[in-house]
Amino acid sequence: METPEPPLHWSRANEDANADVTGGVSSEKPVRWKRNLLFIWLSQILSIGGYASAMPFIPIYIRDRWGITSEHELGLWMSAFYFFGMLSFCVFTPVWGMLADRYGRKLMLLRACYIDAILFPCFLLAPSPFWLIVARFVASAFTGTVSAAQTLIVTTTPEKHHGFALGTLSSAIWSGNLFGFAAGGLIVHWFGFTTAFACCGVMYLLAGILAHLFVEDPFSVREASRAVQGKVALWPGITVGVWMIFLLIILTAIARRFDDPYVALMVEKIHGPERTAFHTGWISAVAALGGIISGMVTGRLCDLFSPNKVALPSILVASGTMFLQAVSGSLPWYAGARFVNFLATGGLEPVFFSILSKVSPPAQRGTYFGLASGLRMTGIMLGSLFSGGIIYFVGLRNVYTAAGILFLIIIPVYYATIRALKKQEPVAGKGVNSKKNSDS
Repeated sequence: METPEPPLHWSRANEDANADVTGGVSSEKPVRWKRNLLFIWLSQILSIGGYASAMPFIPIYIRDRWGITSEHELGLWMSAFYFFGMLSFCVFTPVWGMLADRYGRKLMLLRACYIDAILFPCFLLAPSPFWLIVARFVASAFTGTVSAAQTLIVTTTPEKHHGFALGTLSSAIWSGNLFGFAAGGLIVHWFGFTTAFACCGVMYLLAGILAHLFVEDPFSVREASRAVQGKVALWPGITVGVWMIFLLIILTAIARRFDDPYVALMVEKIHGPERTAFHTGWISAVAALGGIISGMVTGRLCDLFSPNKVALPSILVASGTMFLQAVSGSLPWYAGARFVNFLATGGLEPVFFSILSKVSPPAQRGTYFGLASGLRMTGIMLGSLFSGGIIYFVGLRNVYTAAGILFLIIIPVYYATIRALKKQEPVAGKGVNSKKNSDS
């Protein structure tokens, strides 16, 4: 069968995409990577927006439904809620990543969207906090739209545009958070939790339909099988530099998400219990706006400059703004510090995932990104566990102080990672500590 002629709008950028993508992606069908990026971006806004419209308000839901008002007891329930959700995610995400390399990356994105559309609204059926945690564990086993989207974007985008593409995806995550936080706060305040969880499921469903209809994945099971023939097993094939990137991702996840379960509690501590859902919603939306700006700007900078010039200032600002949140005395102060914190940290993970894409084998990027996402959630899981202990023993504000210290610990680990990567030849061809090649 003859290969069809490319469409008239086929450009050099599209040729670059097809030339740079290997590992199960068929060379017979051109990949319109910009179109793919647009629809994955929109799909992620919907799915993350659905999640953010309900999950940040779980502390209020537990308090109101089961009458748990003690700060210490509620903190422990929230710690367990996030811990077991992340535990399930960490166990299953690498499995989904390996399946993506075998059977297709788009399939994994659809799996996460459609199943989450069913499972998240089922949280309303939990008769006690214990069963709510069980429901969270089950739902998290099938979730993972972000890791699936990252893998799909990396395998259908030219390598020299990975920073821009991953940064754009990060902006979608924060856009979804902004929309979800704001909408969720209003929905919970005016209509209650039943409507909020129903909206969560509908948005996941719409995200799946959008990806199903418009996202391209020229994946070939036959070519994927051929690409991995004769390769060494995953674990022996991972270099020291890649393990260091994984460690960076874990530490960044711990520091960035250390305080996430307790935003509503901090709002109550600063302002009092009146209109907690409303204030939590707008403060979270303001913070997400910082993440939107950061994701797009940082992603582009990663394609132009050394990661050192992007990562180090971001880490220092992130640490300082965590300390500012710890001593905040008003909601505007807290919201402003949180906005700058997200502005600084929103692009850190795109930096690290962009580096990972350059040193991971193309045929195993689903596996590597799945493992990285699972380890990222391990960091979030550990963060929720440790932060629960901190809030129980020394109080809520010290959660933010501890997060600021964790960001400072990331700096020496980052420089050790760069030194380790300099000693190896990147798989995808470019050095990670040099200025990125231009499009010429």
